[in-house]
Amino acid sequence: MRRLLLLLKILACVLALVAVLLGVAVYLLNNKTFQNKILQQATVLLSERLGTKVTADSAHISIFGQQIELYGVDVEDQQQRKMLQIKELGVSVNLMALRRDEMRITNVNLRGLRVLLIKADADSAANYQFVLDSLKNKTPKAESDNSERQKQKRKLSFDVNRVTIDDISLQYNDNHFRMGHLRYRQGMGGRRQAEIQQLFTSWRSRTKKGALVDHSANLSTLYYNEKDGQRRLSVDSLHYKTDNHRPRKNKGRPKRGYFDAGHLDISATLEATIDHLGPDSLSAAISAKAYDTVTGIDLRNIFLTLRANKRVAYLSDVMVQQGWTILKFKKGRVNLPGKKEGRTLSYATSTIVGYVVLQDISRPFAPVLKNFVQPLHLLARMSGDSDGMTFRNVKVYTPDKAVVIRAAGNIRHLREARALAVNFDVSEMLARGKNKERIISQFPVKKLMMKQLHALGDIRYTGHFSVLWRKEIFSGLLRTQVGNINFNLTVDGNQKYIYGTASSEAIQVDKTFDLPNIGVANCQAEFKVDISKQRTAKMRQLKGGKLPIGTASIHVAEVRYKKIPVRNISIGINSDGAVAEGSLKTNGRHMDLSCNFSFTNTDEMKKMKITKPGIKFHKLSDEDKQKKAEEKLRKKQEKAEEKLRKKQEKAERKLQKEQEKAEEKLRKEQEKAEKKRRKEQEKAEKKLRKEQEKQARK
Repeated sequence: MRRLLLLLKILACVLALVAVLLGVAVYLLNNKTFQNKILQQATVLLSERLGTKVTADSAHISIFGQQIELYGVDVEDQQQRKMLQIKELGVSVNLMALRRDEMRITNVNLRGLRVLLIKADADSAANYQFVLDSLKNKTPKAESDNSERQKQKRKLSFDVNRVTIDDISLQYNDNHFRMGHLRYRQGMGGRRQAEIQQLFTSWRSRTKKGALVDHSANLSTLYYNEKDGQRRLSVDSLHYKTDNHRPRKNKGRPKRGYFDAGHLDISATLEATIDHLGPDSLSAAISAKAYDTVTGIDLRNIFLTLRANKRVAYLSDVMVQQGWTILKFKKGRVNLPGKKEGRTLSYATSTIVGYVVLQDISRPFAPVLKNFVQPLHLLARMSGDSDGMTFRNVKVYTPDKAVVIRAAGNIRHLREARALAVNFDVSEMLARGKNKERIISQFPVKKLMMKQLHALGDIRYTGHFSVLWRKEIFSGLLRTQVGNINFNLTVDGNQKYIYGTASSEAIQVDKTFDLPNIGVANCQAEFKVDISKQRTAKMRQLKGGKLPIGTASIHVAEVRYKKIPVRNISIGINSDGAVAEGSLKTNGRHMDLSCNFSFTNTDEMKKMKITKPGIKFHKLSDEDKQKKAEEKLRKKQEKAEEKLRKKQEKAERKLQKEQEKAEEKLRKEQEKAEKKRRKEQEKAEKKLRKEQEKQARK
């Protein structure tokens, strides 16, 4: 009993001592002088470990409040520049959760963070590299590896309930990042909310040619909400801007659009509903809007459903609206690039259905389309990669189907401006009635030979066209109501000329050019037209006029003049813009015809002036006689060759008949012998069968 009382006294003393020690510890930990002394020792140890200067103004630790606060923390790099600055940092921790290997942070407050990171070039060391090196484990592997015990040690899990961040600034070389406010809260029932306000970032990049481009992005508000496994993301008033410190590409070039990647000024919003977000997978529905006040890009609505992993992204129910133009497709696939696996970017879509108004792309890309308000319907399938695009089953038509185009083509070398090539094969193009004139009238260009265009009536075209660096090439067959025309046309943007060839076996000249005495012609022509504004303006200033400036060379194999056939006509035309002058000449066996002519308006060819008409009669020249003899000899040789050919064919037919007759005779003999052999065999078999029956009866 006495021993029990002694043991109780000893236990009471121990408990009293522990209580006193805990009281002293709590007092010391909550004492400001003691906390500052610990802070100074900690900054000294950290300075020694990092090899740089680390300072802090003050600290506050509350055991009962379970809160740690730091004020005025500065970390210098090894060039004595302030690399990290924290004005105020407060963390509230649930100490009881540490017993369950959980780091439960109930509240984080950060205000006034400044970070300066510098890495001059790829070969130089970063100013923060010494921090990374100091954090590496310098203890030898044999000493630090407690093997089994470390393997069995449980991992510490982290859980943060509330975060508040104000006034953050980060600089990496010339790149800047600033954030005004961030609020994060984790509530009950798996609910999380985050909100970012006043986010700004800027950075610099260089083009392939080495031009410097400044980028900046401003975000008014980003809001994130998660509840019951569903996540919603909202981005409001995102403003993105670029500046390459050079004049805009369309300066002094009115035919070029305003779009310039070096001068963007885009405002955008975004809404996303995220159904699944994993380490390497995503499923979401996304809608967005974007507008550029300078270029005129007006993406009024973008919507898509996305399922993606590291290798591929699947798109569905995609809709893009630019101005009044709307493009939709049901399904799309994007194979994502991967350097390690050697994957490259590629994509493909289902049929794209569109309602297109070309005026919508006029300001950013093609000012020539600014009056093109006629709506068009579009169908196409698209696929491609980072270097090009392919279009299949393309169909473009007006609502009344008075204009229909069917084609297929591709775009190659997207990343090389001078090598860029657009190629399309047109299987069908139809323009009925006045629709072709209506289409051309919507382009702000000078209209030439519109009367002749109208005279062609309905047009059907089959052919090919290519758009290259400052050059367009068109070729194919043009089927019209006045005749079919084969043509090859080149628009040379370097030399500023349109040149090419055209031919027709039967074109109605009277209806095309309003020349009633001239009928159907078999002809071909070469032409070259000047489209240089400077050269044309100079000629217009000197002479005026309404004609195109250029030359044409025409050869007419045959044409009827007042129902009289005329052959082998050579025509040359030279136009200075005011007057087109030409010469006509035809050489016959006994008579040559020639004249000069001129006209000033292609719509009034009846008023063509004929000058210096000439007729020259002549006998056959020695050259013509020789040609006539050669022609006679050629015909005689052809007749002899034809006779010989017929004789050979007759001999071949006779020989073939004899061979067929011999083969038929041989075949009949073989059939007769086979028939005789079968009869003898049947007779022998019958005899053998009778003998067997006779033996069986015996």
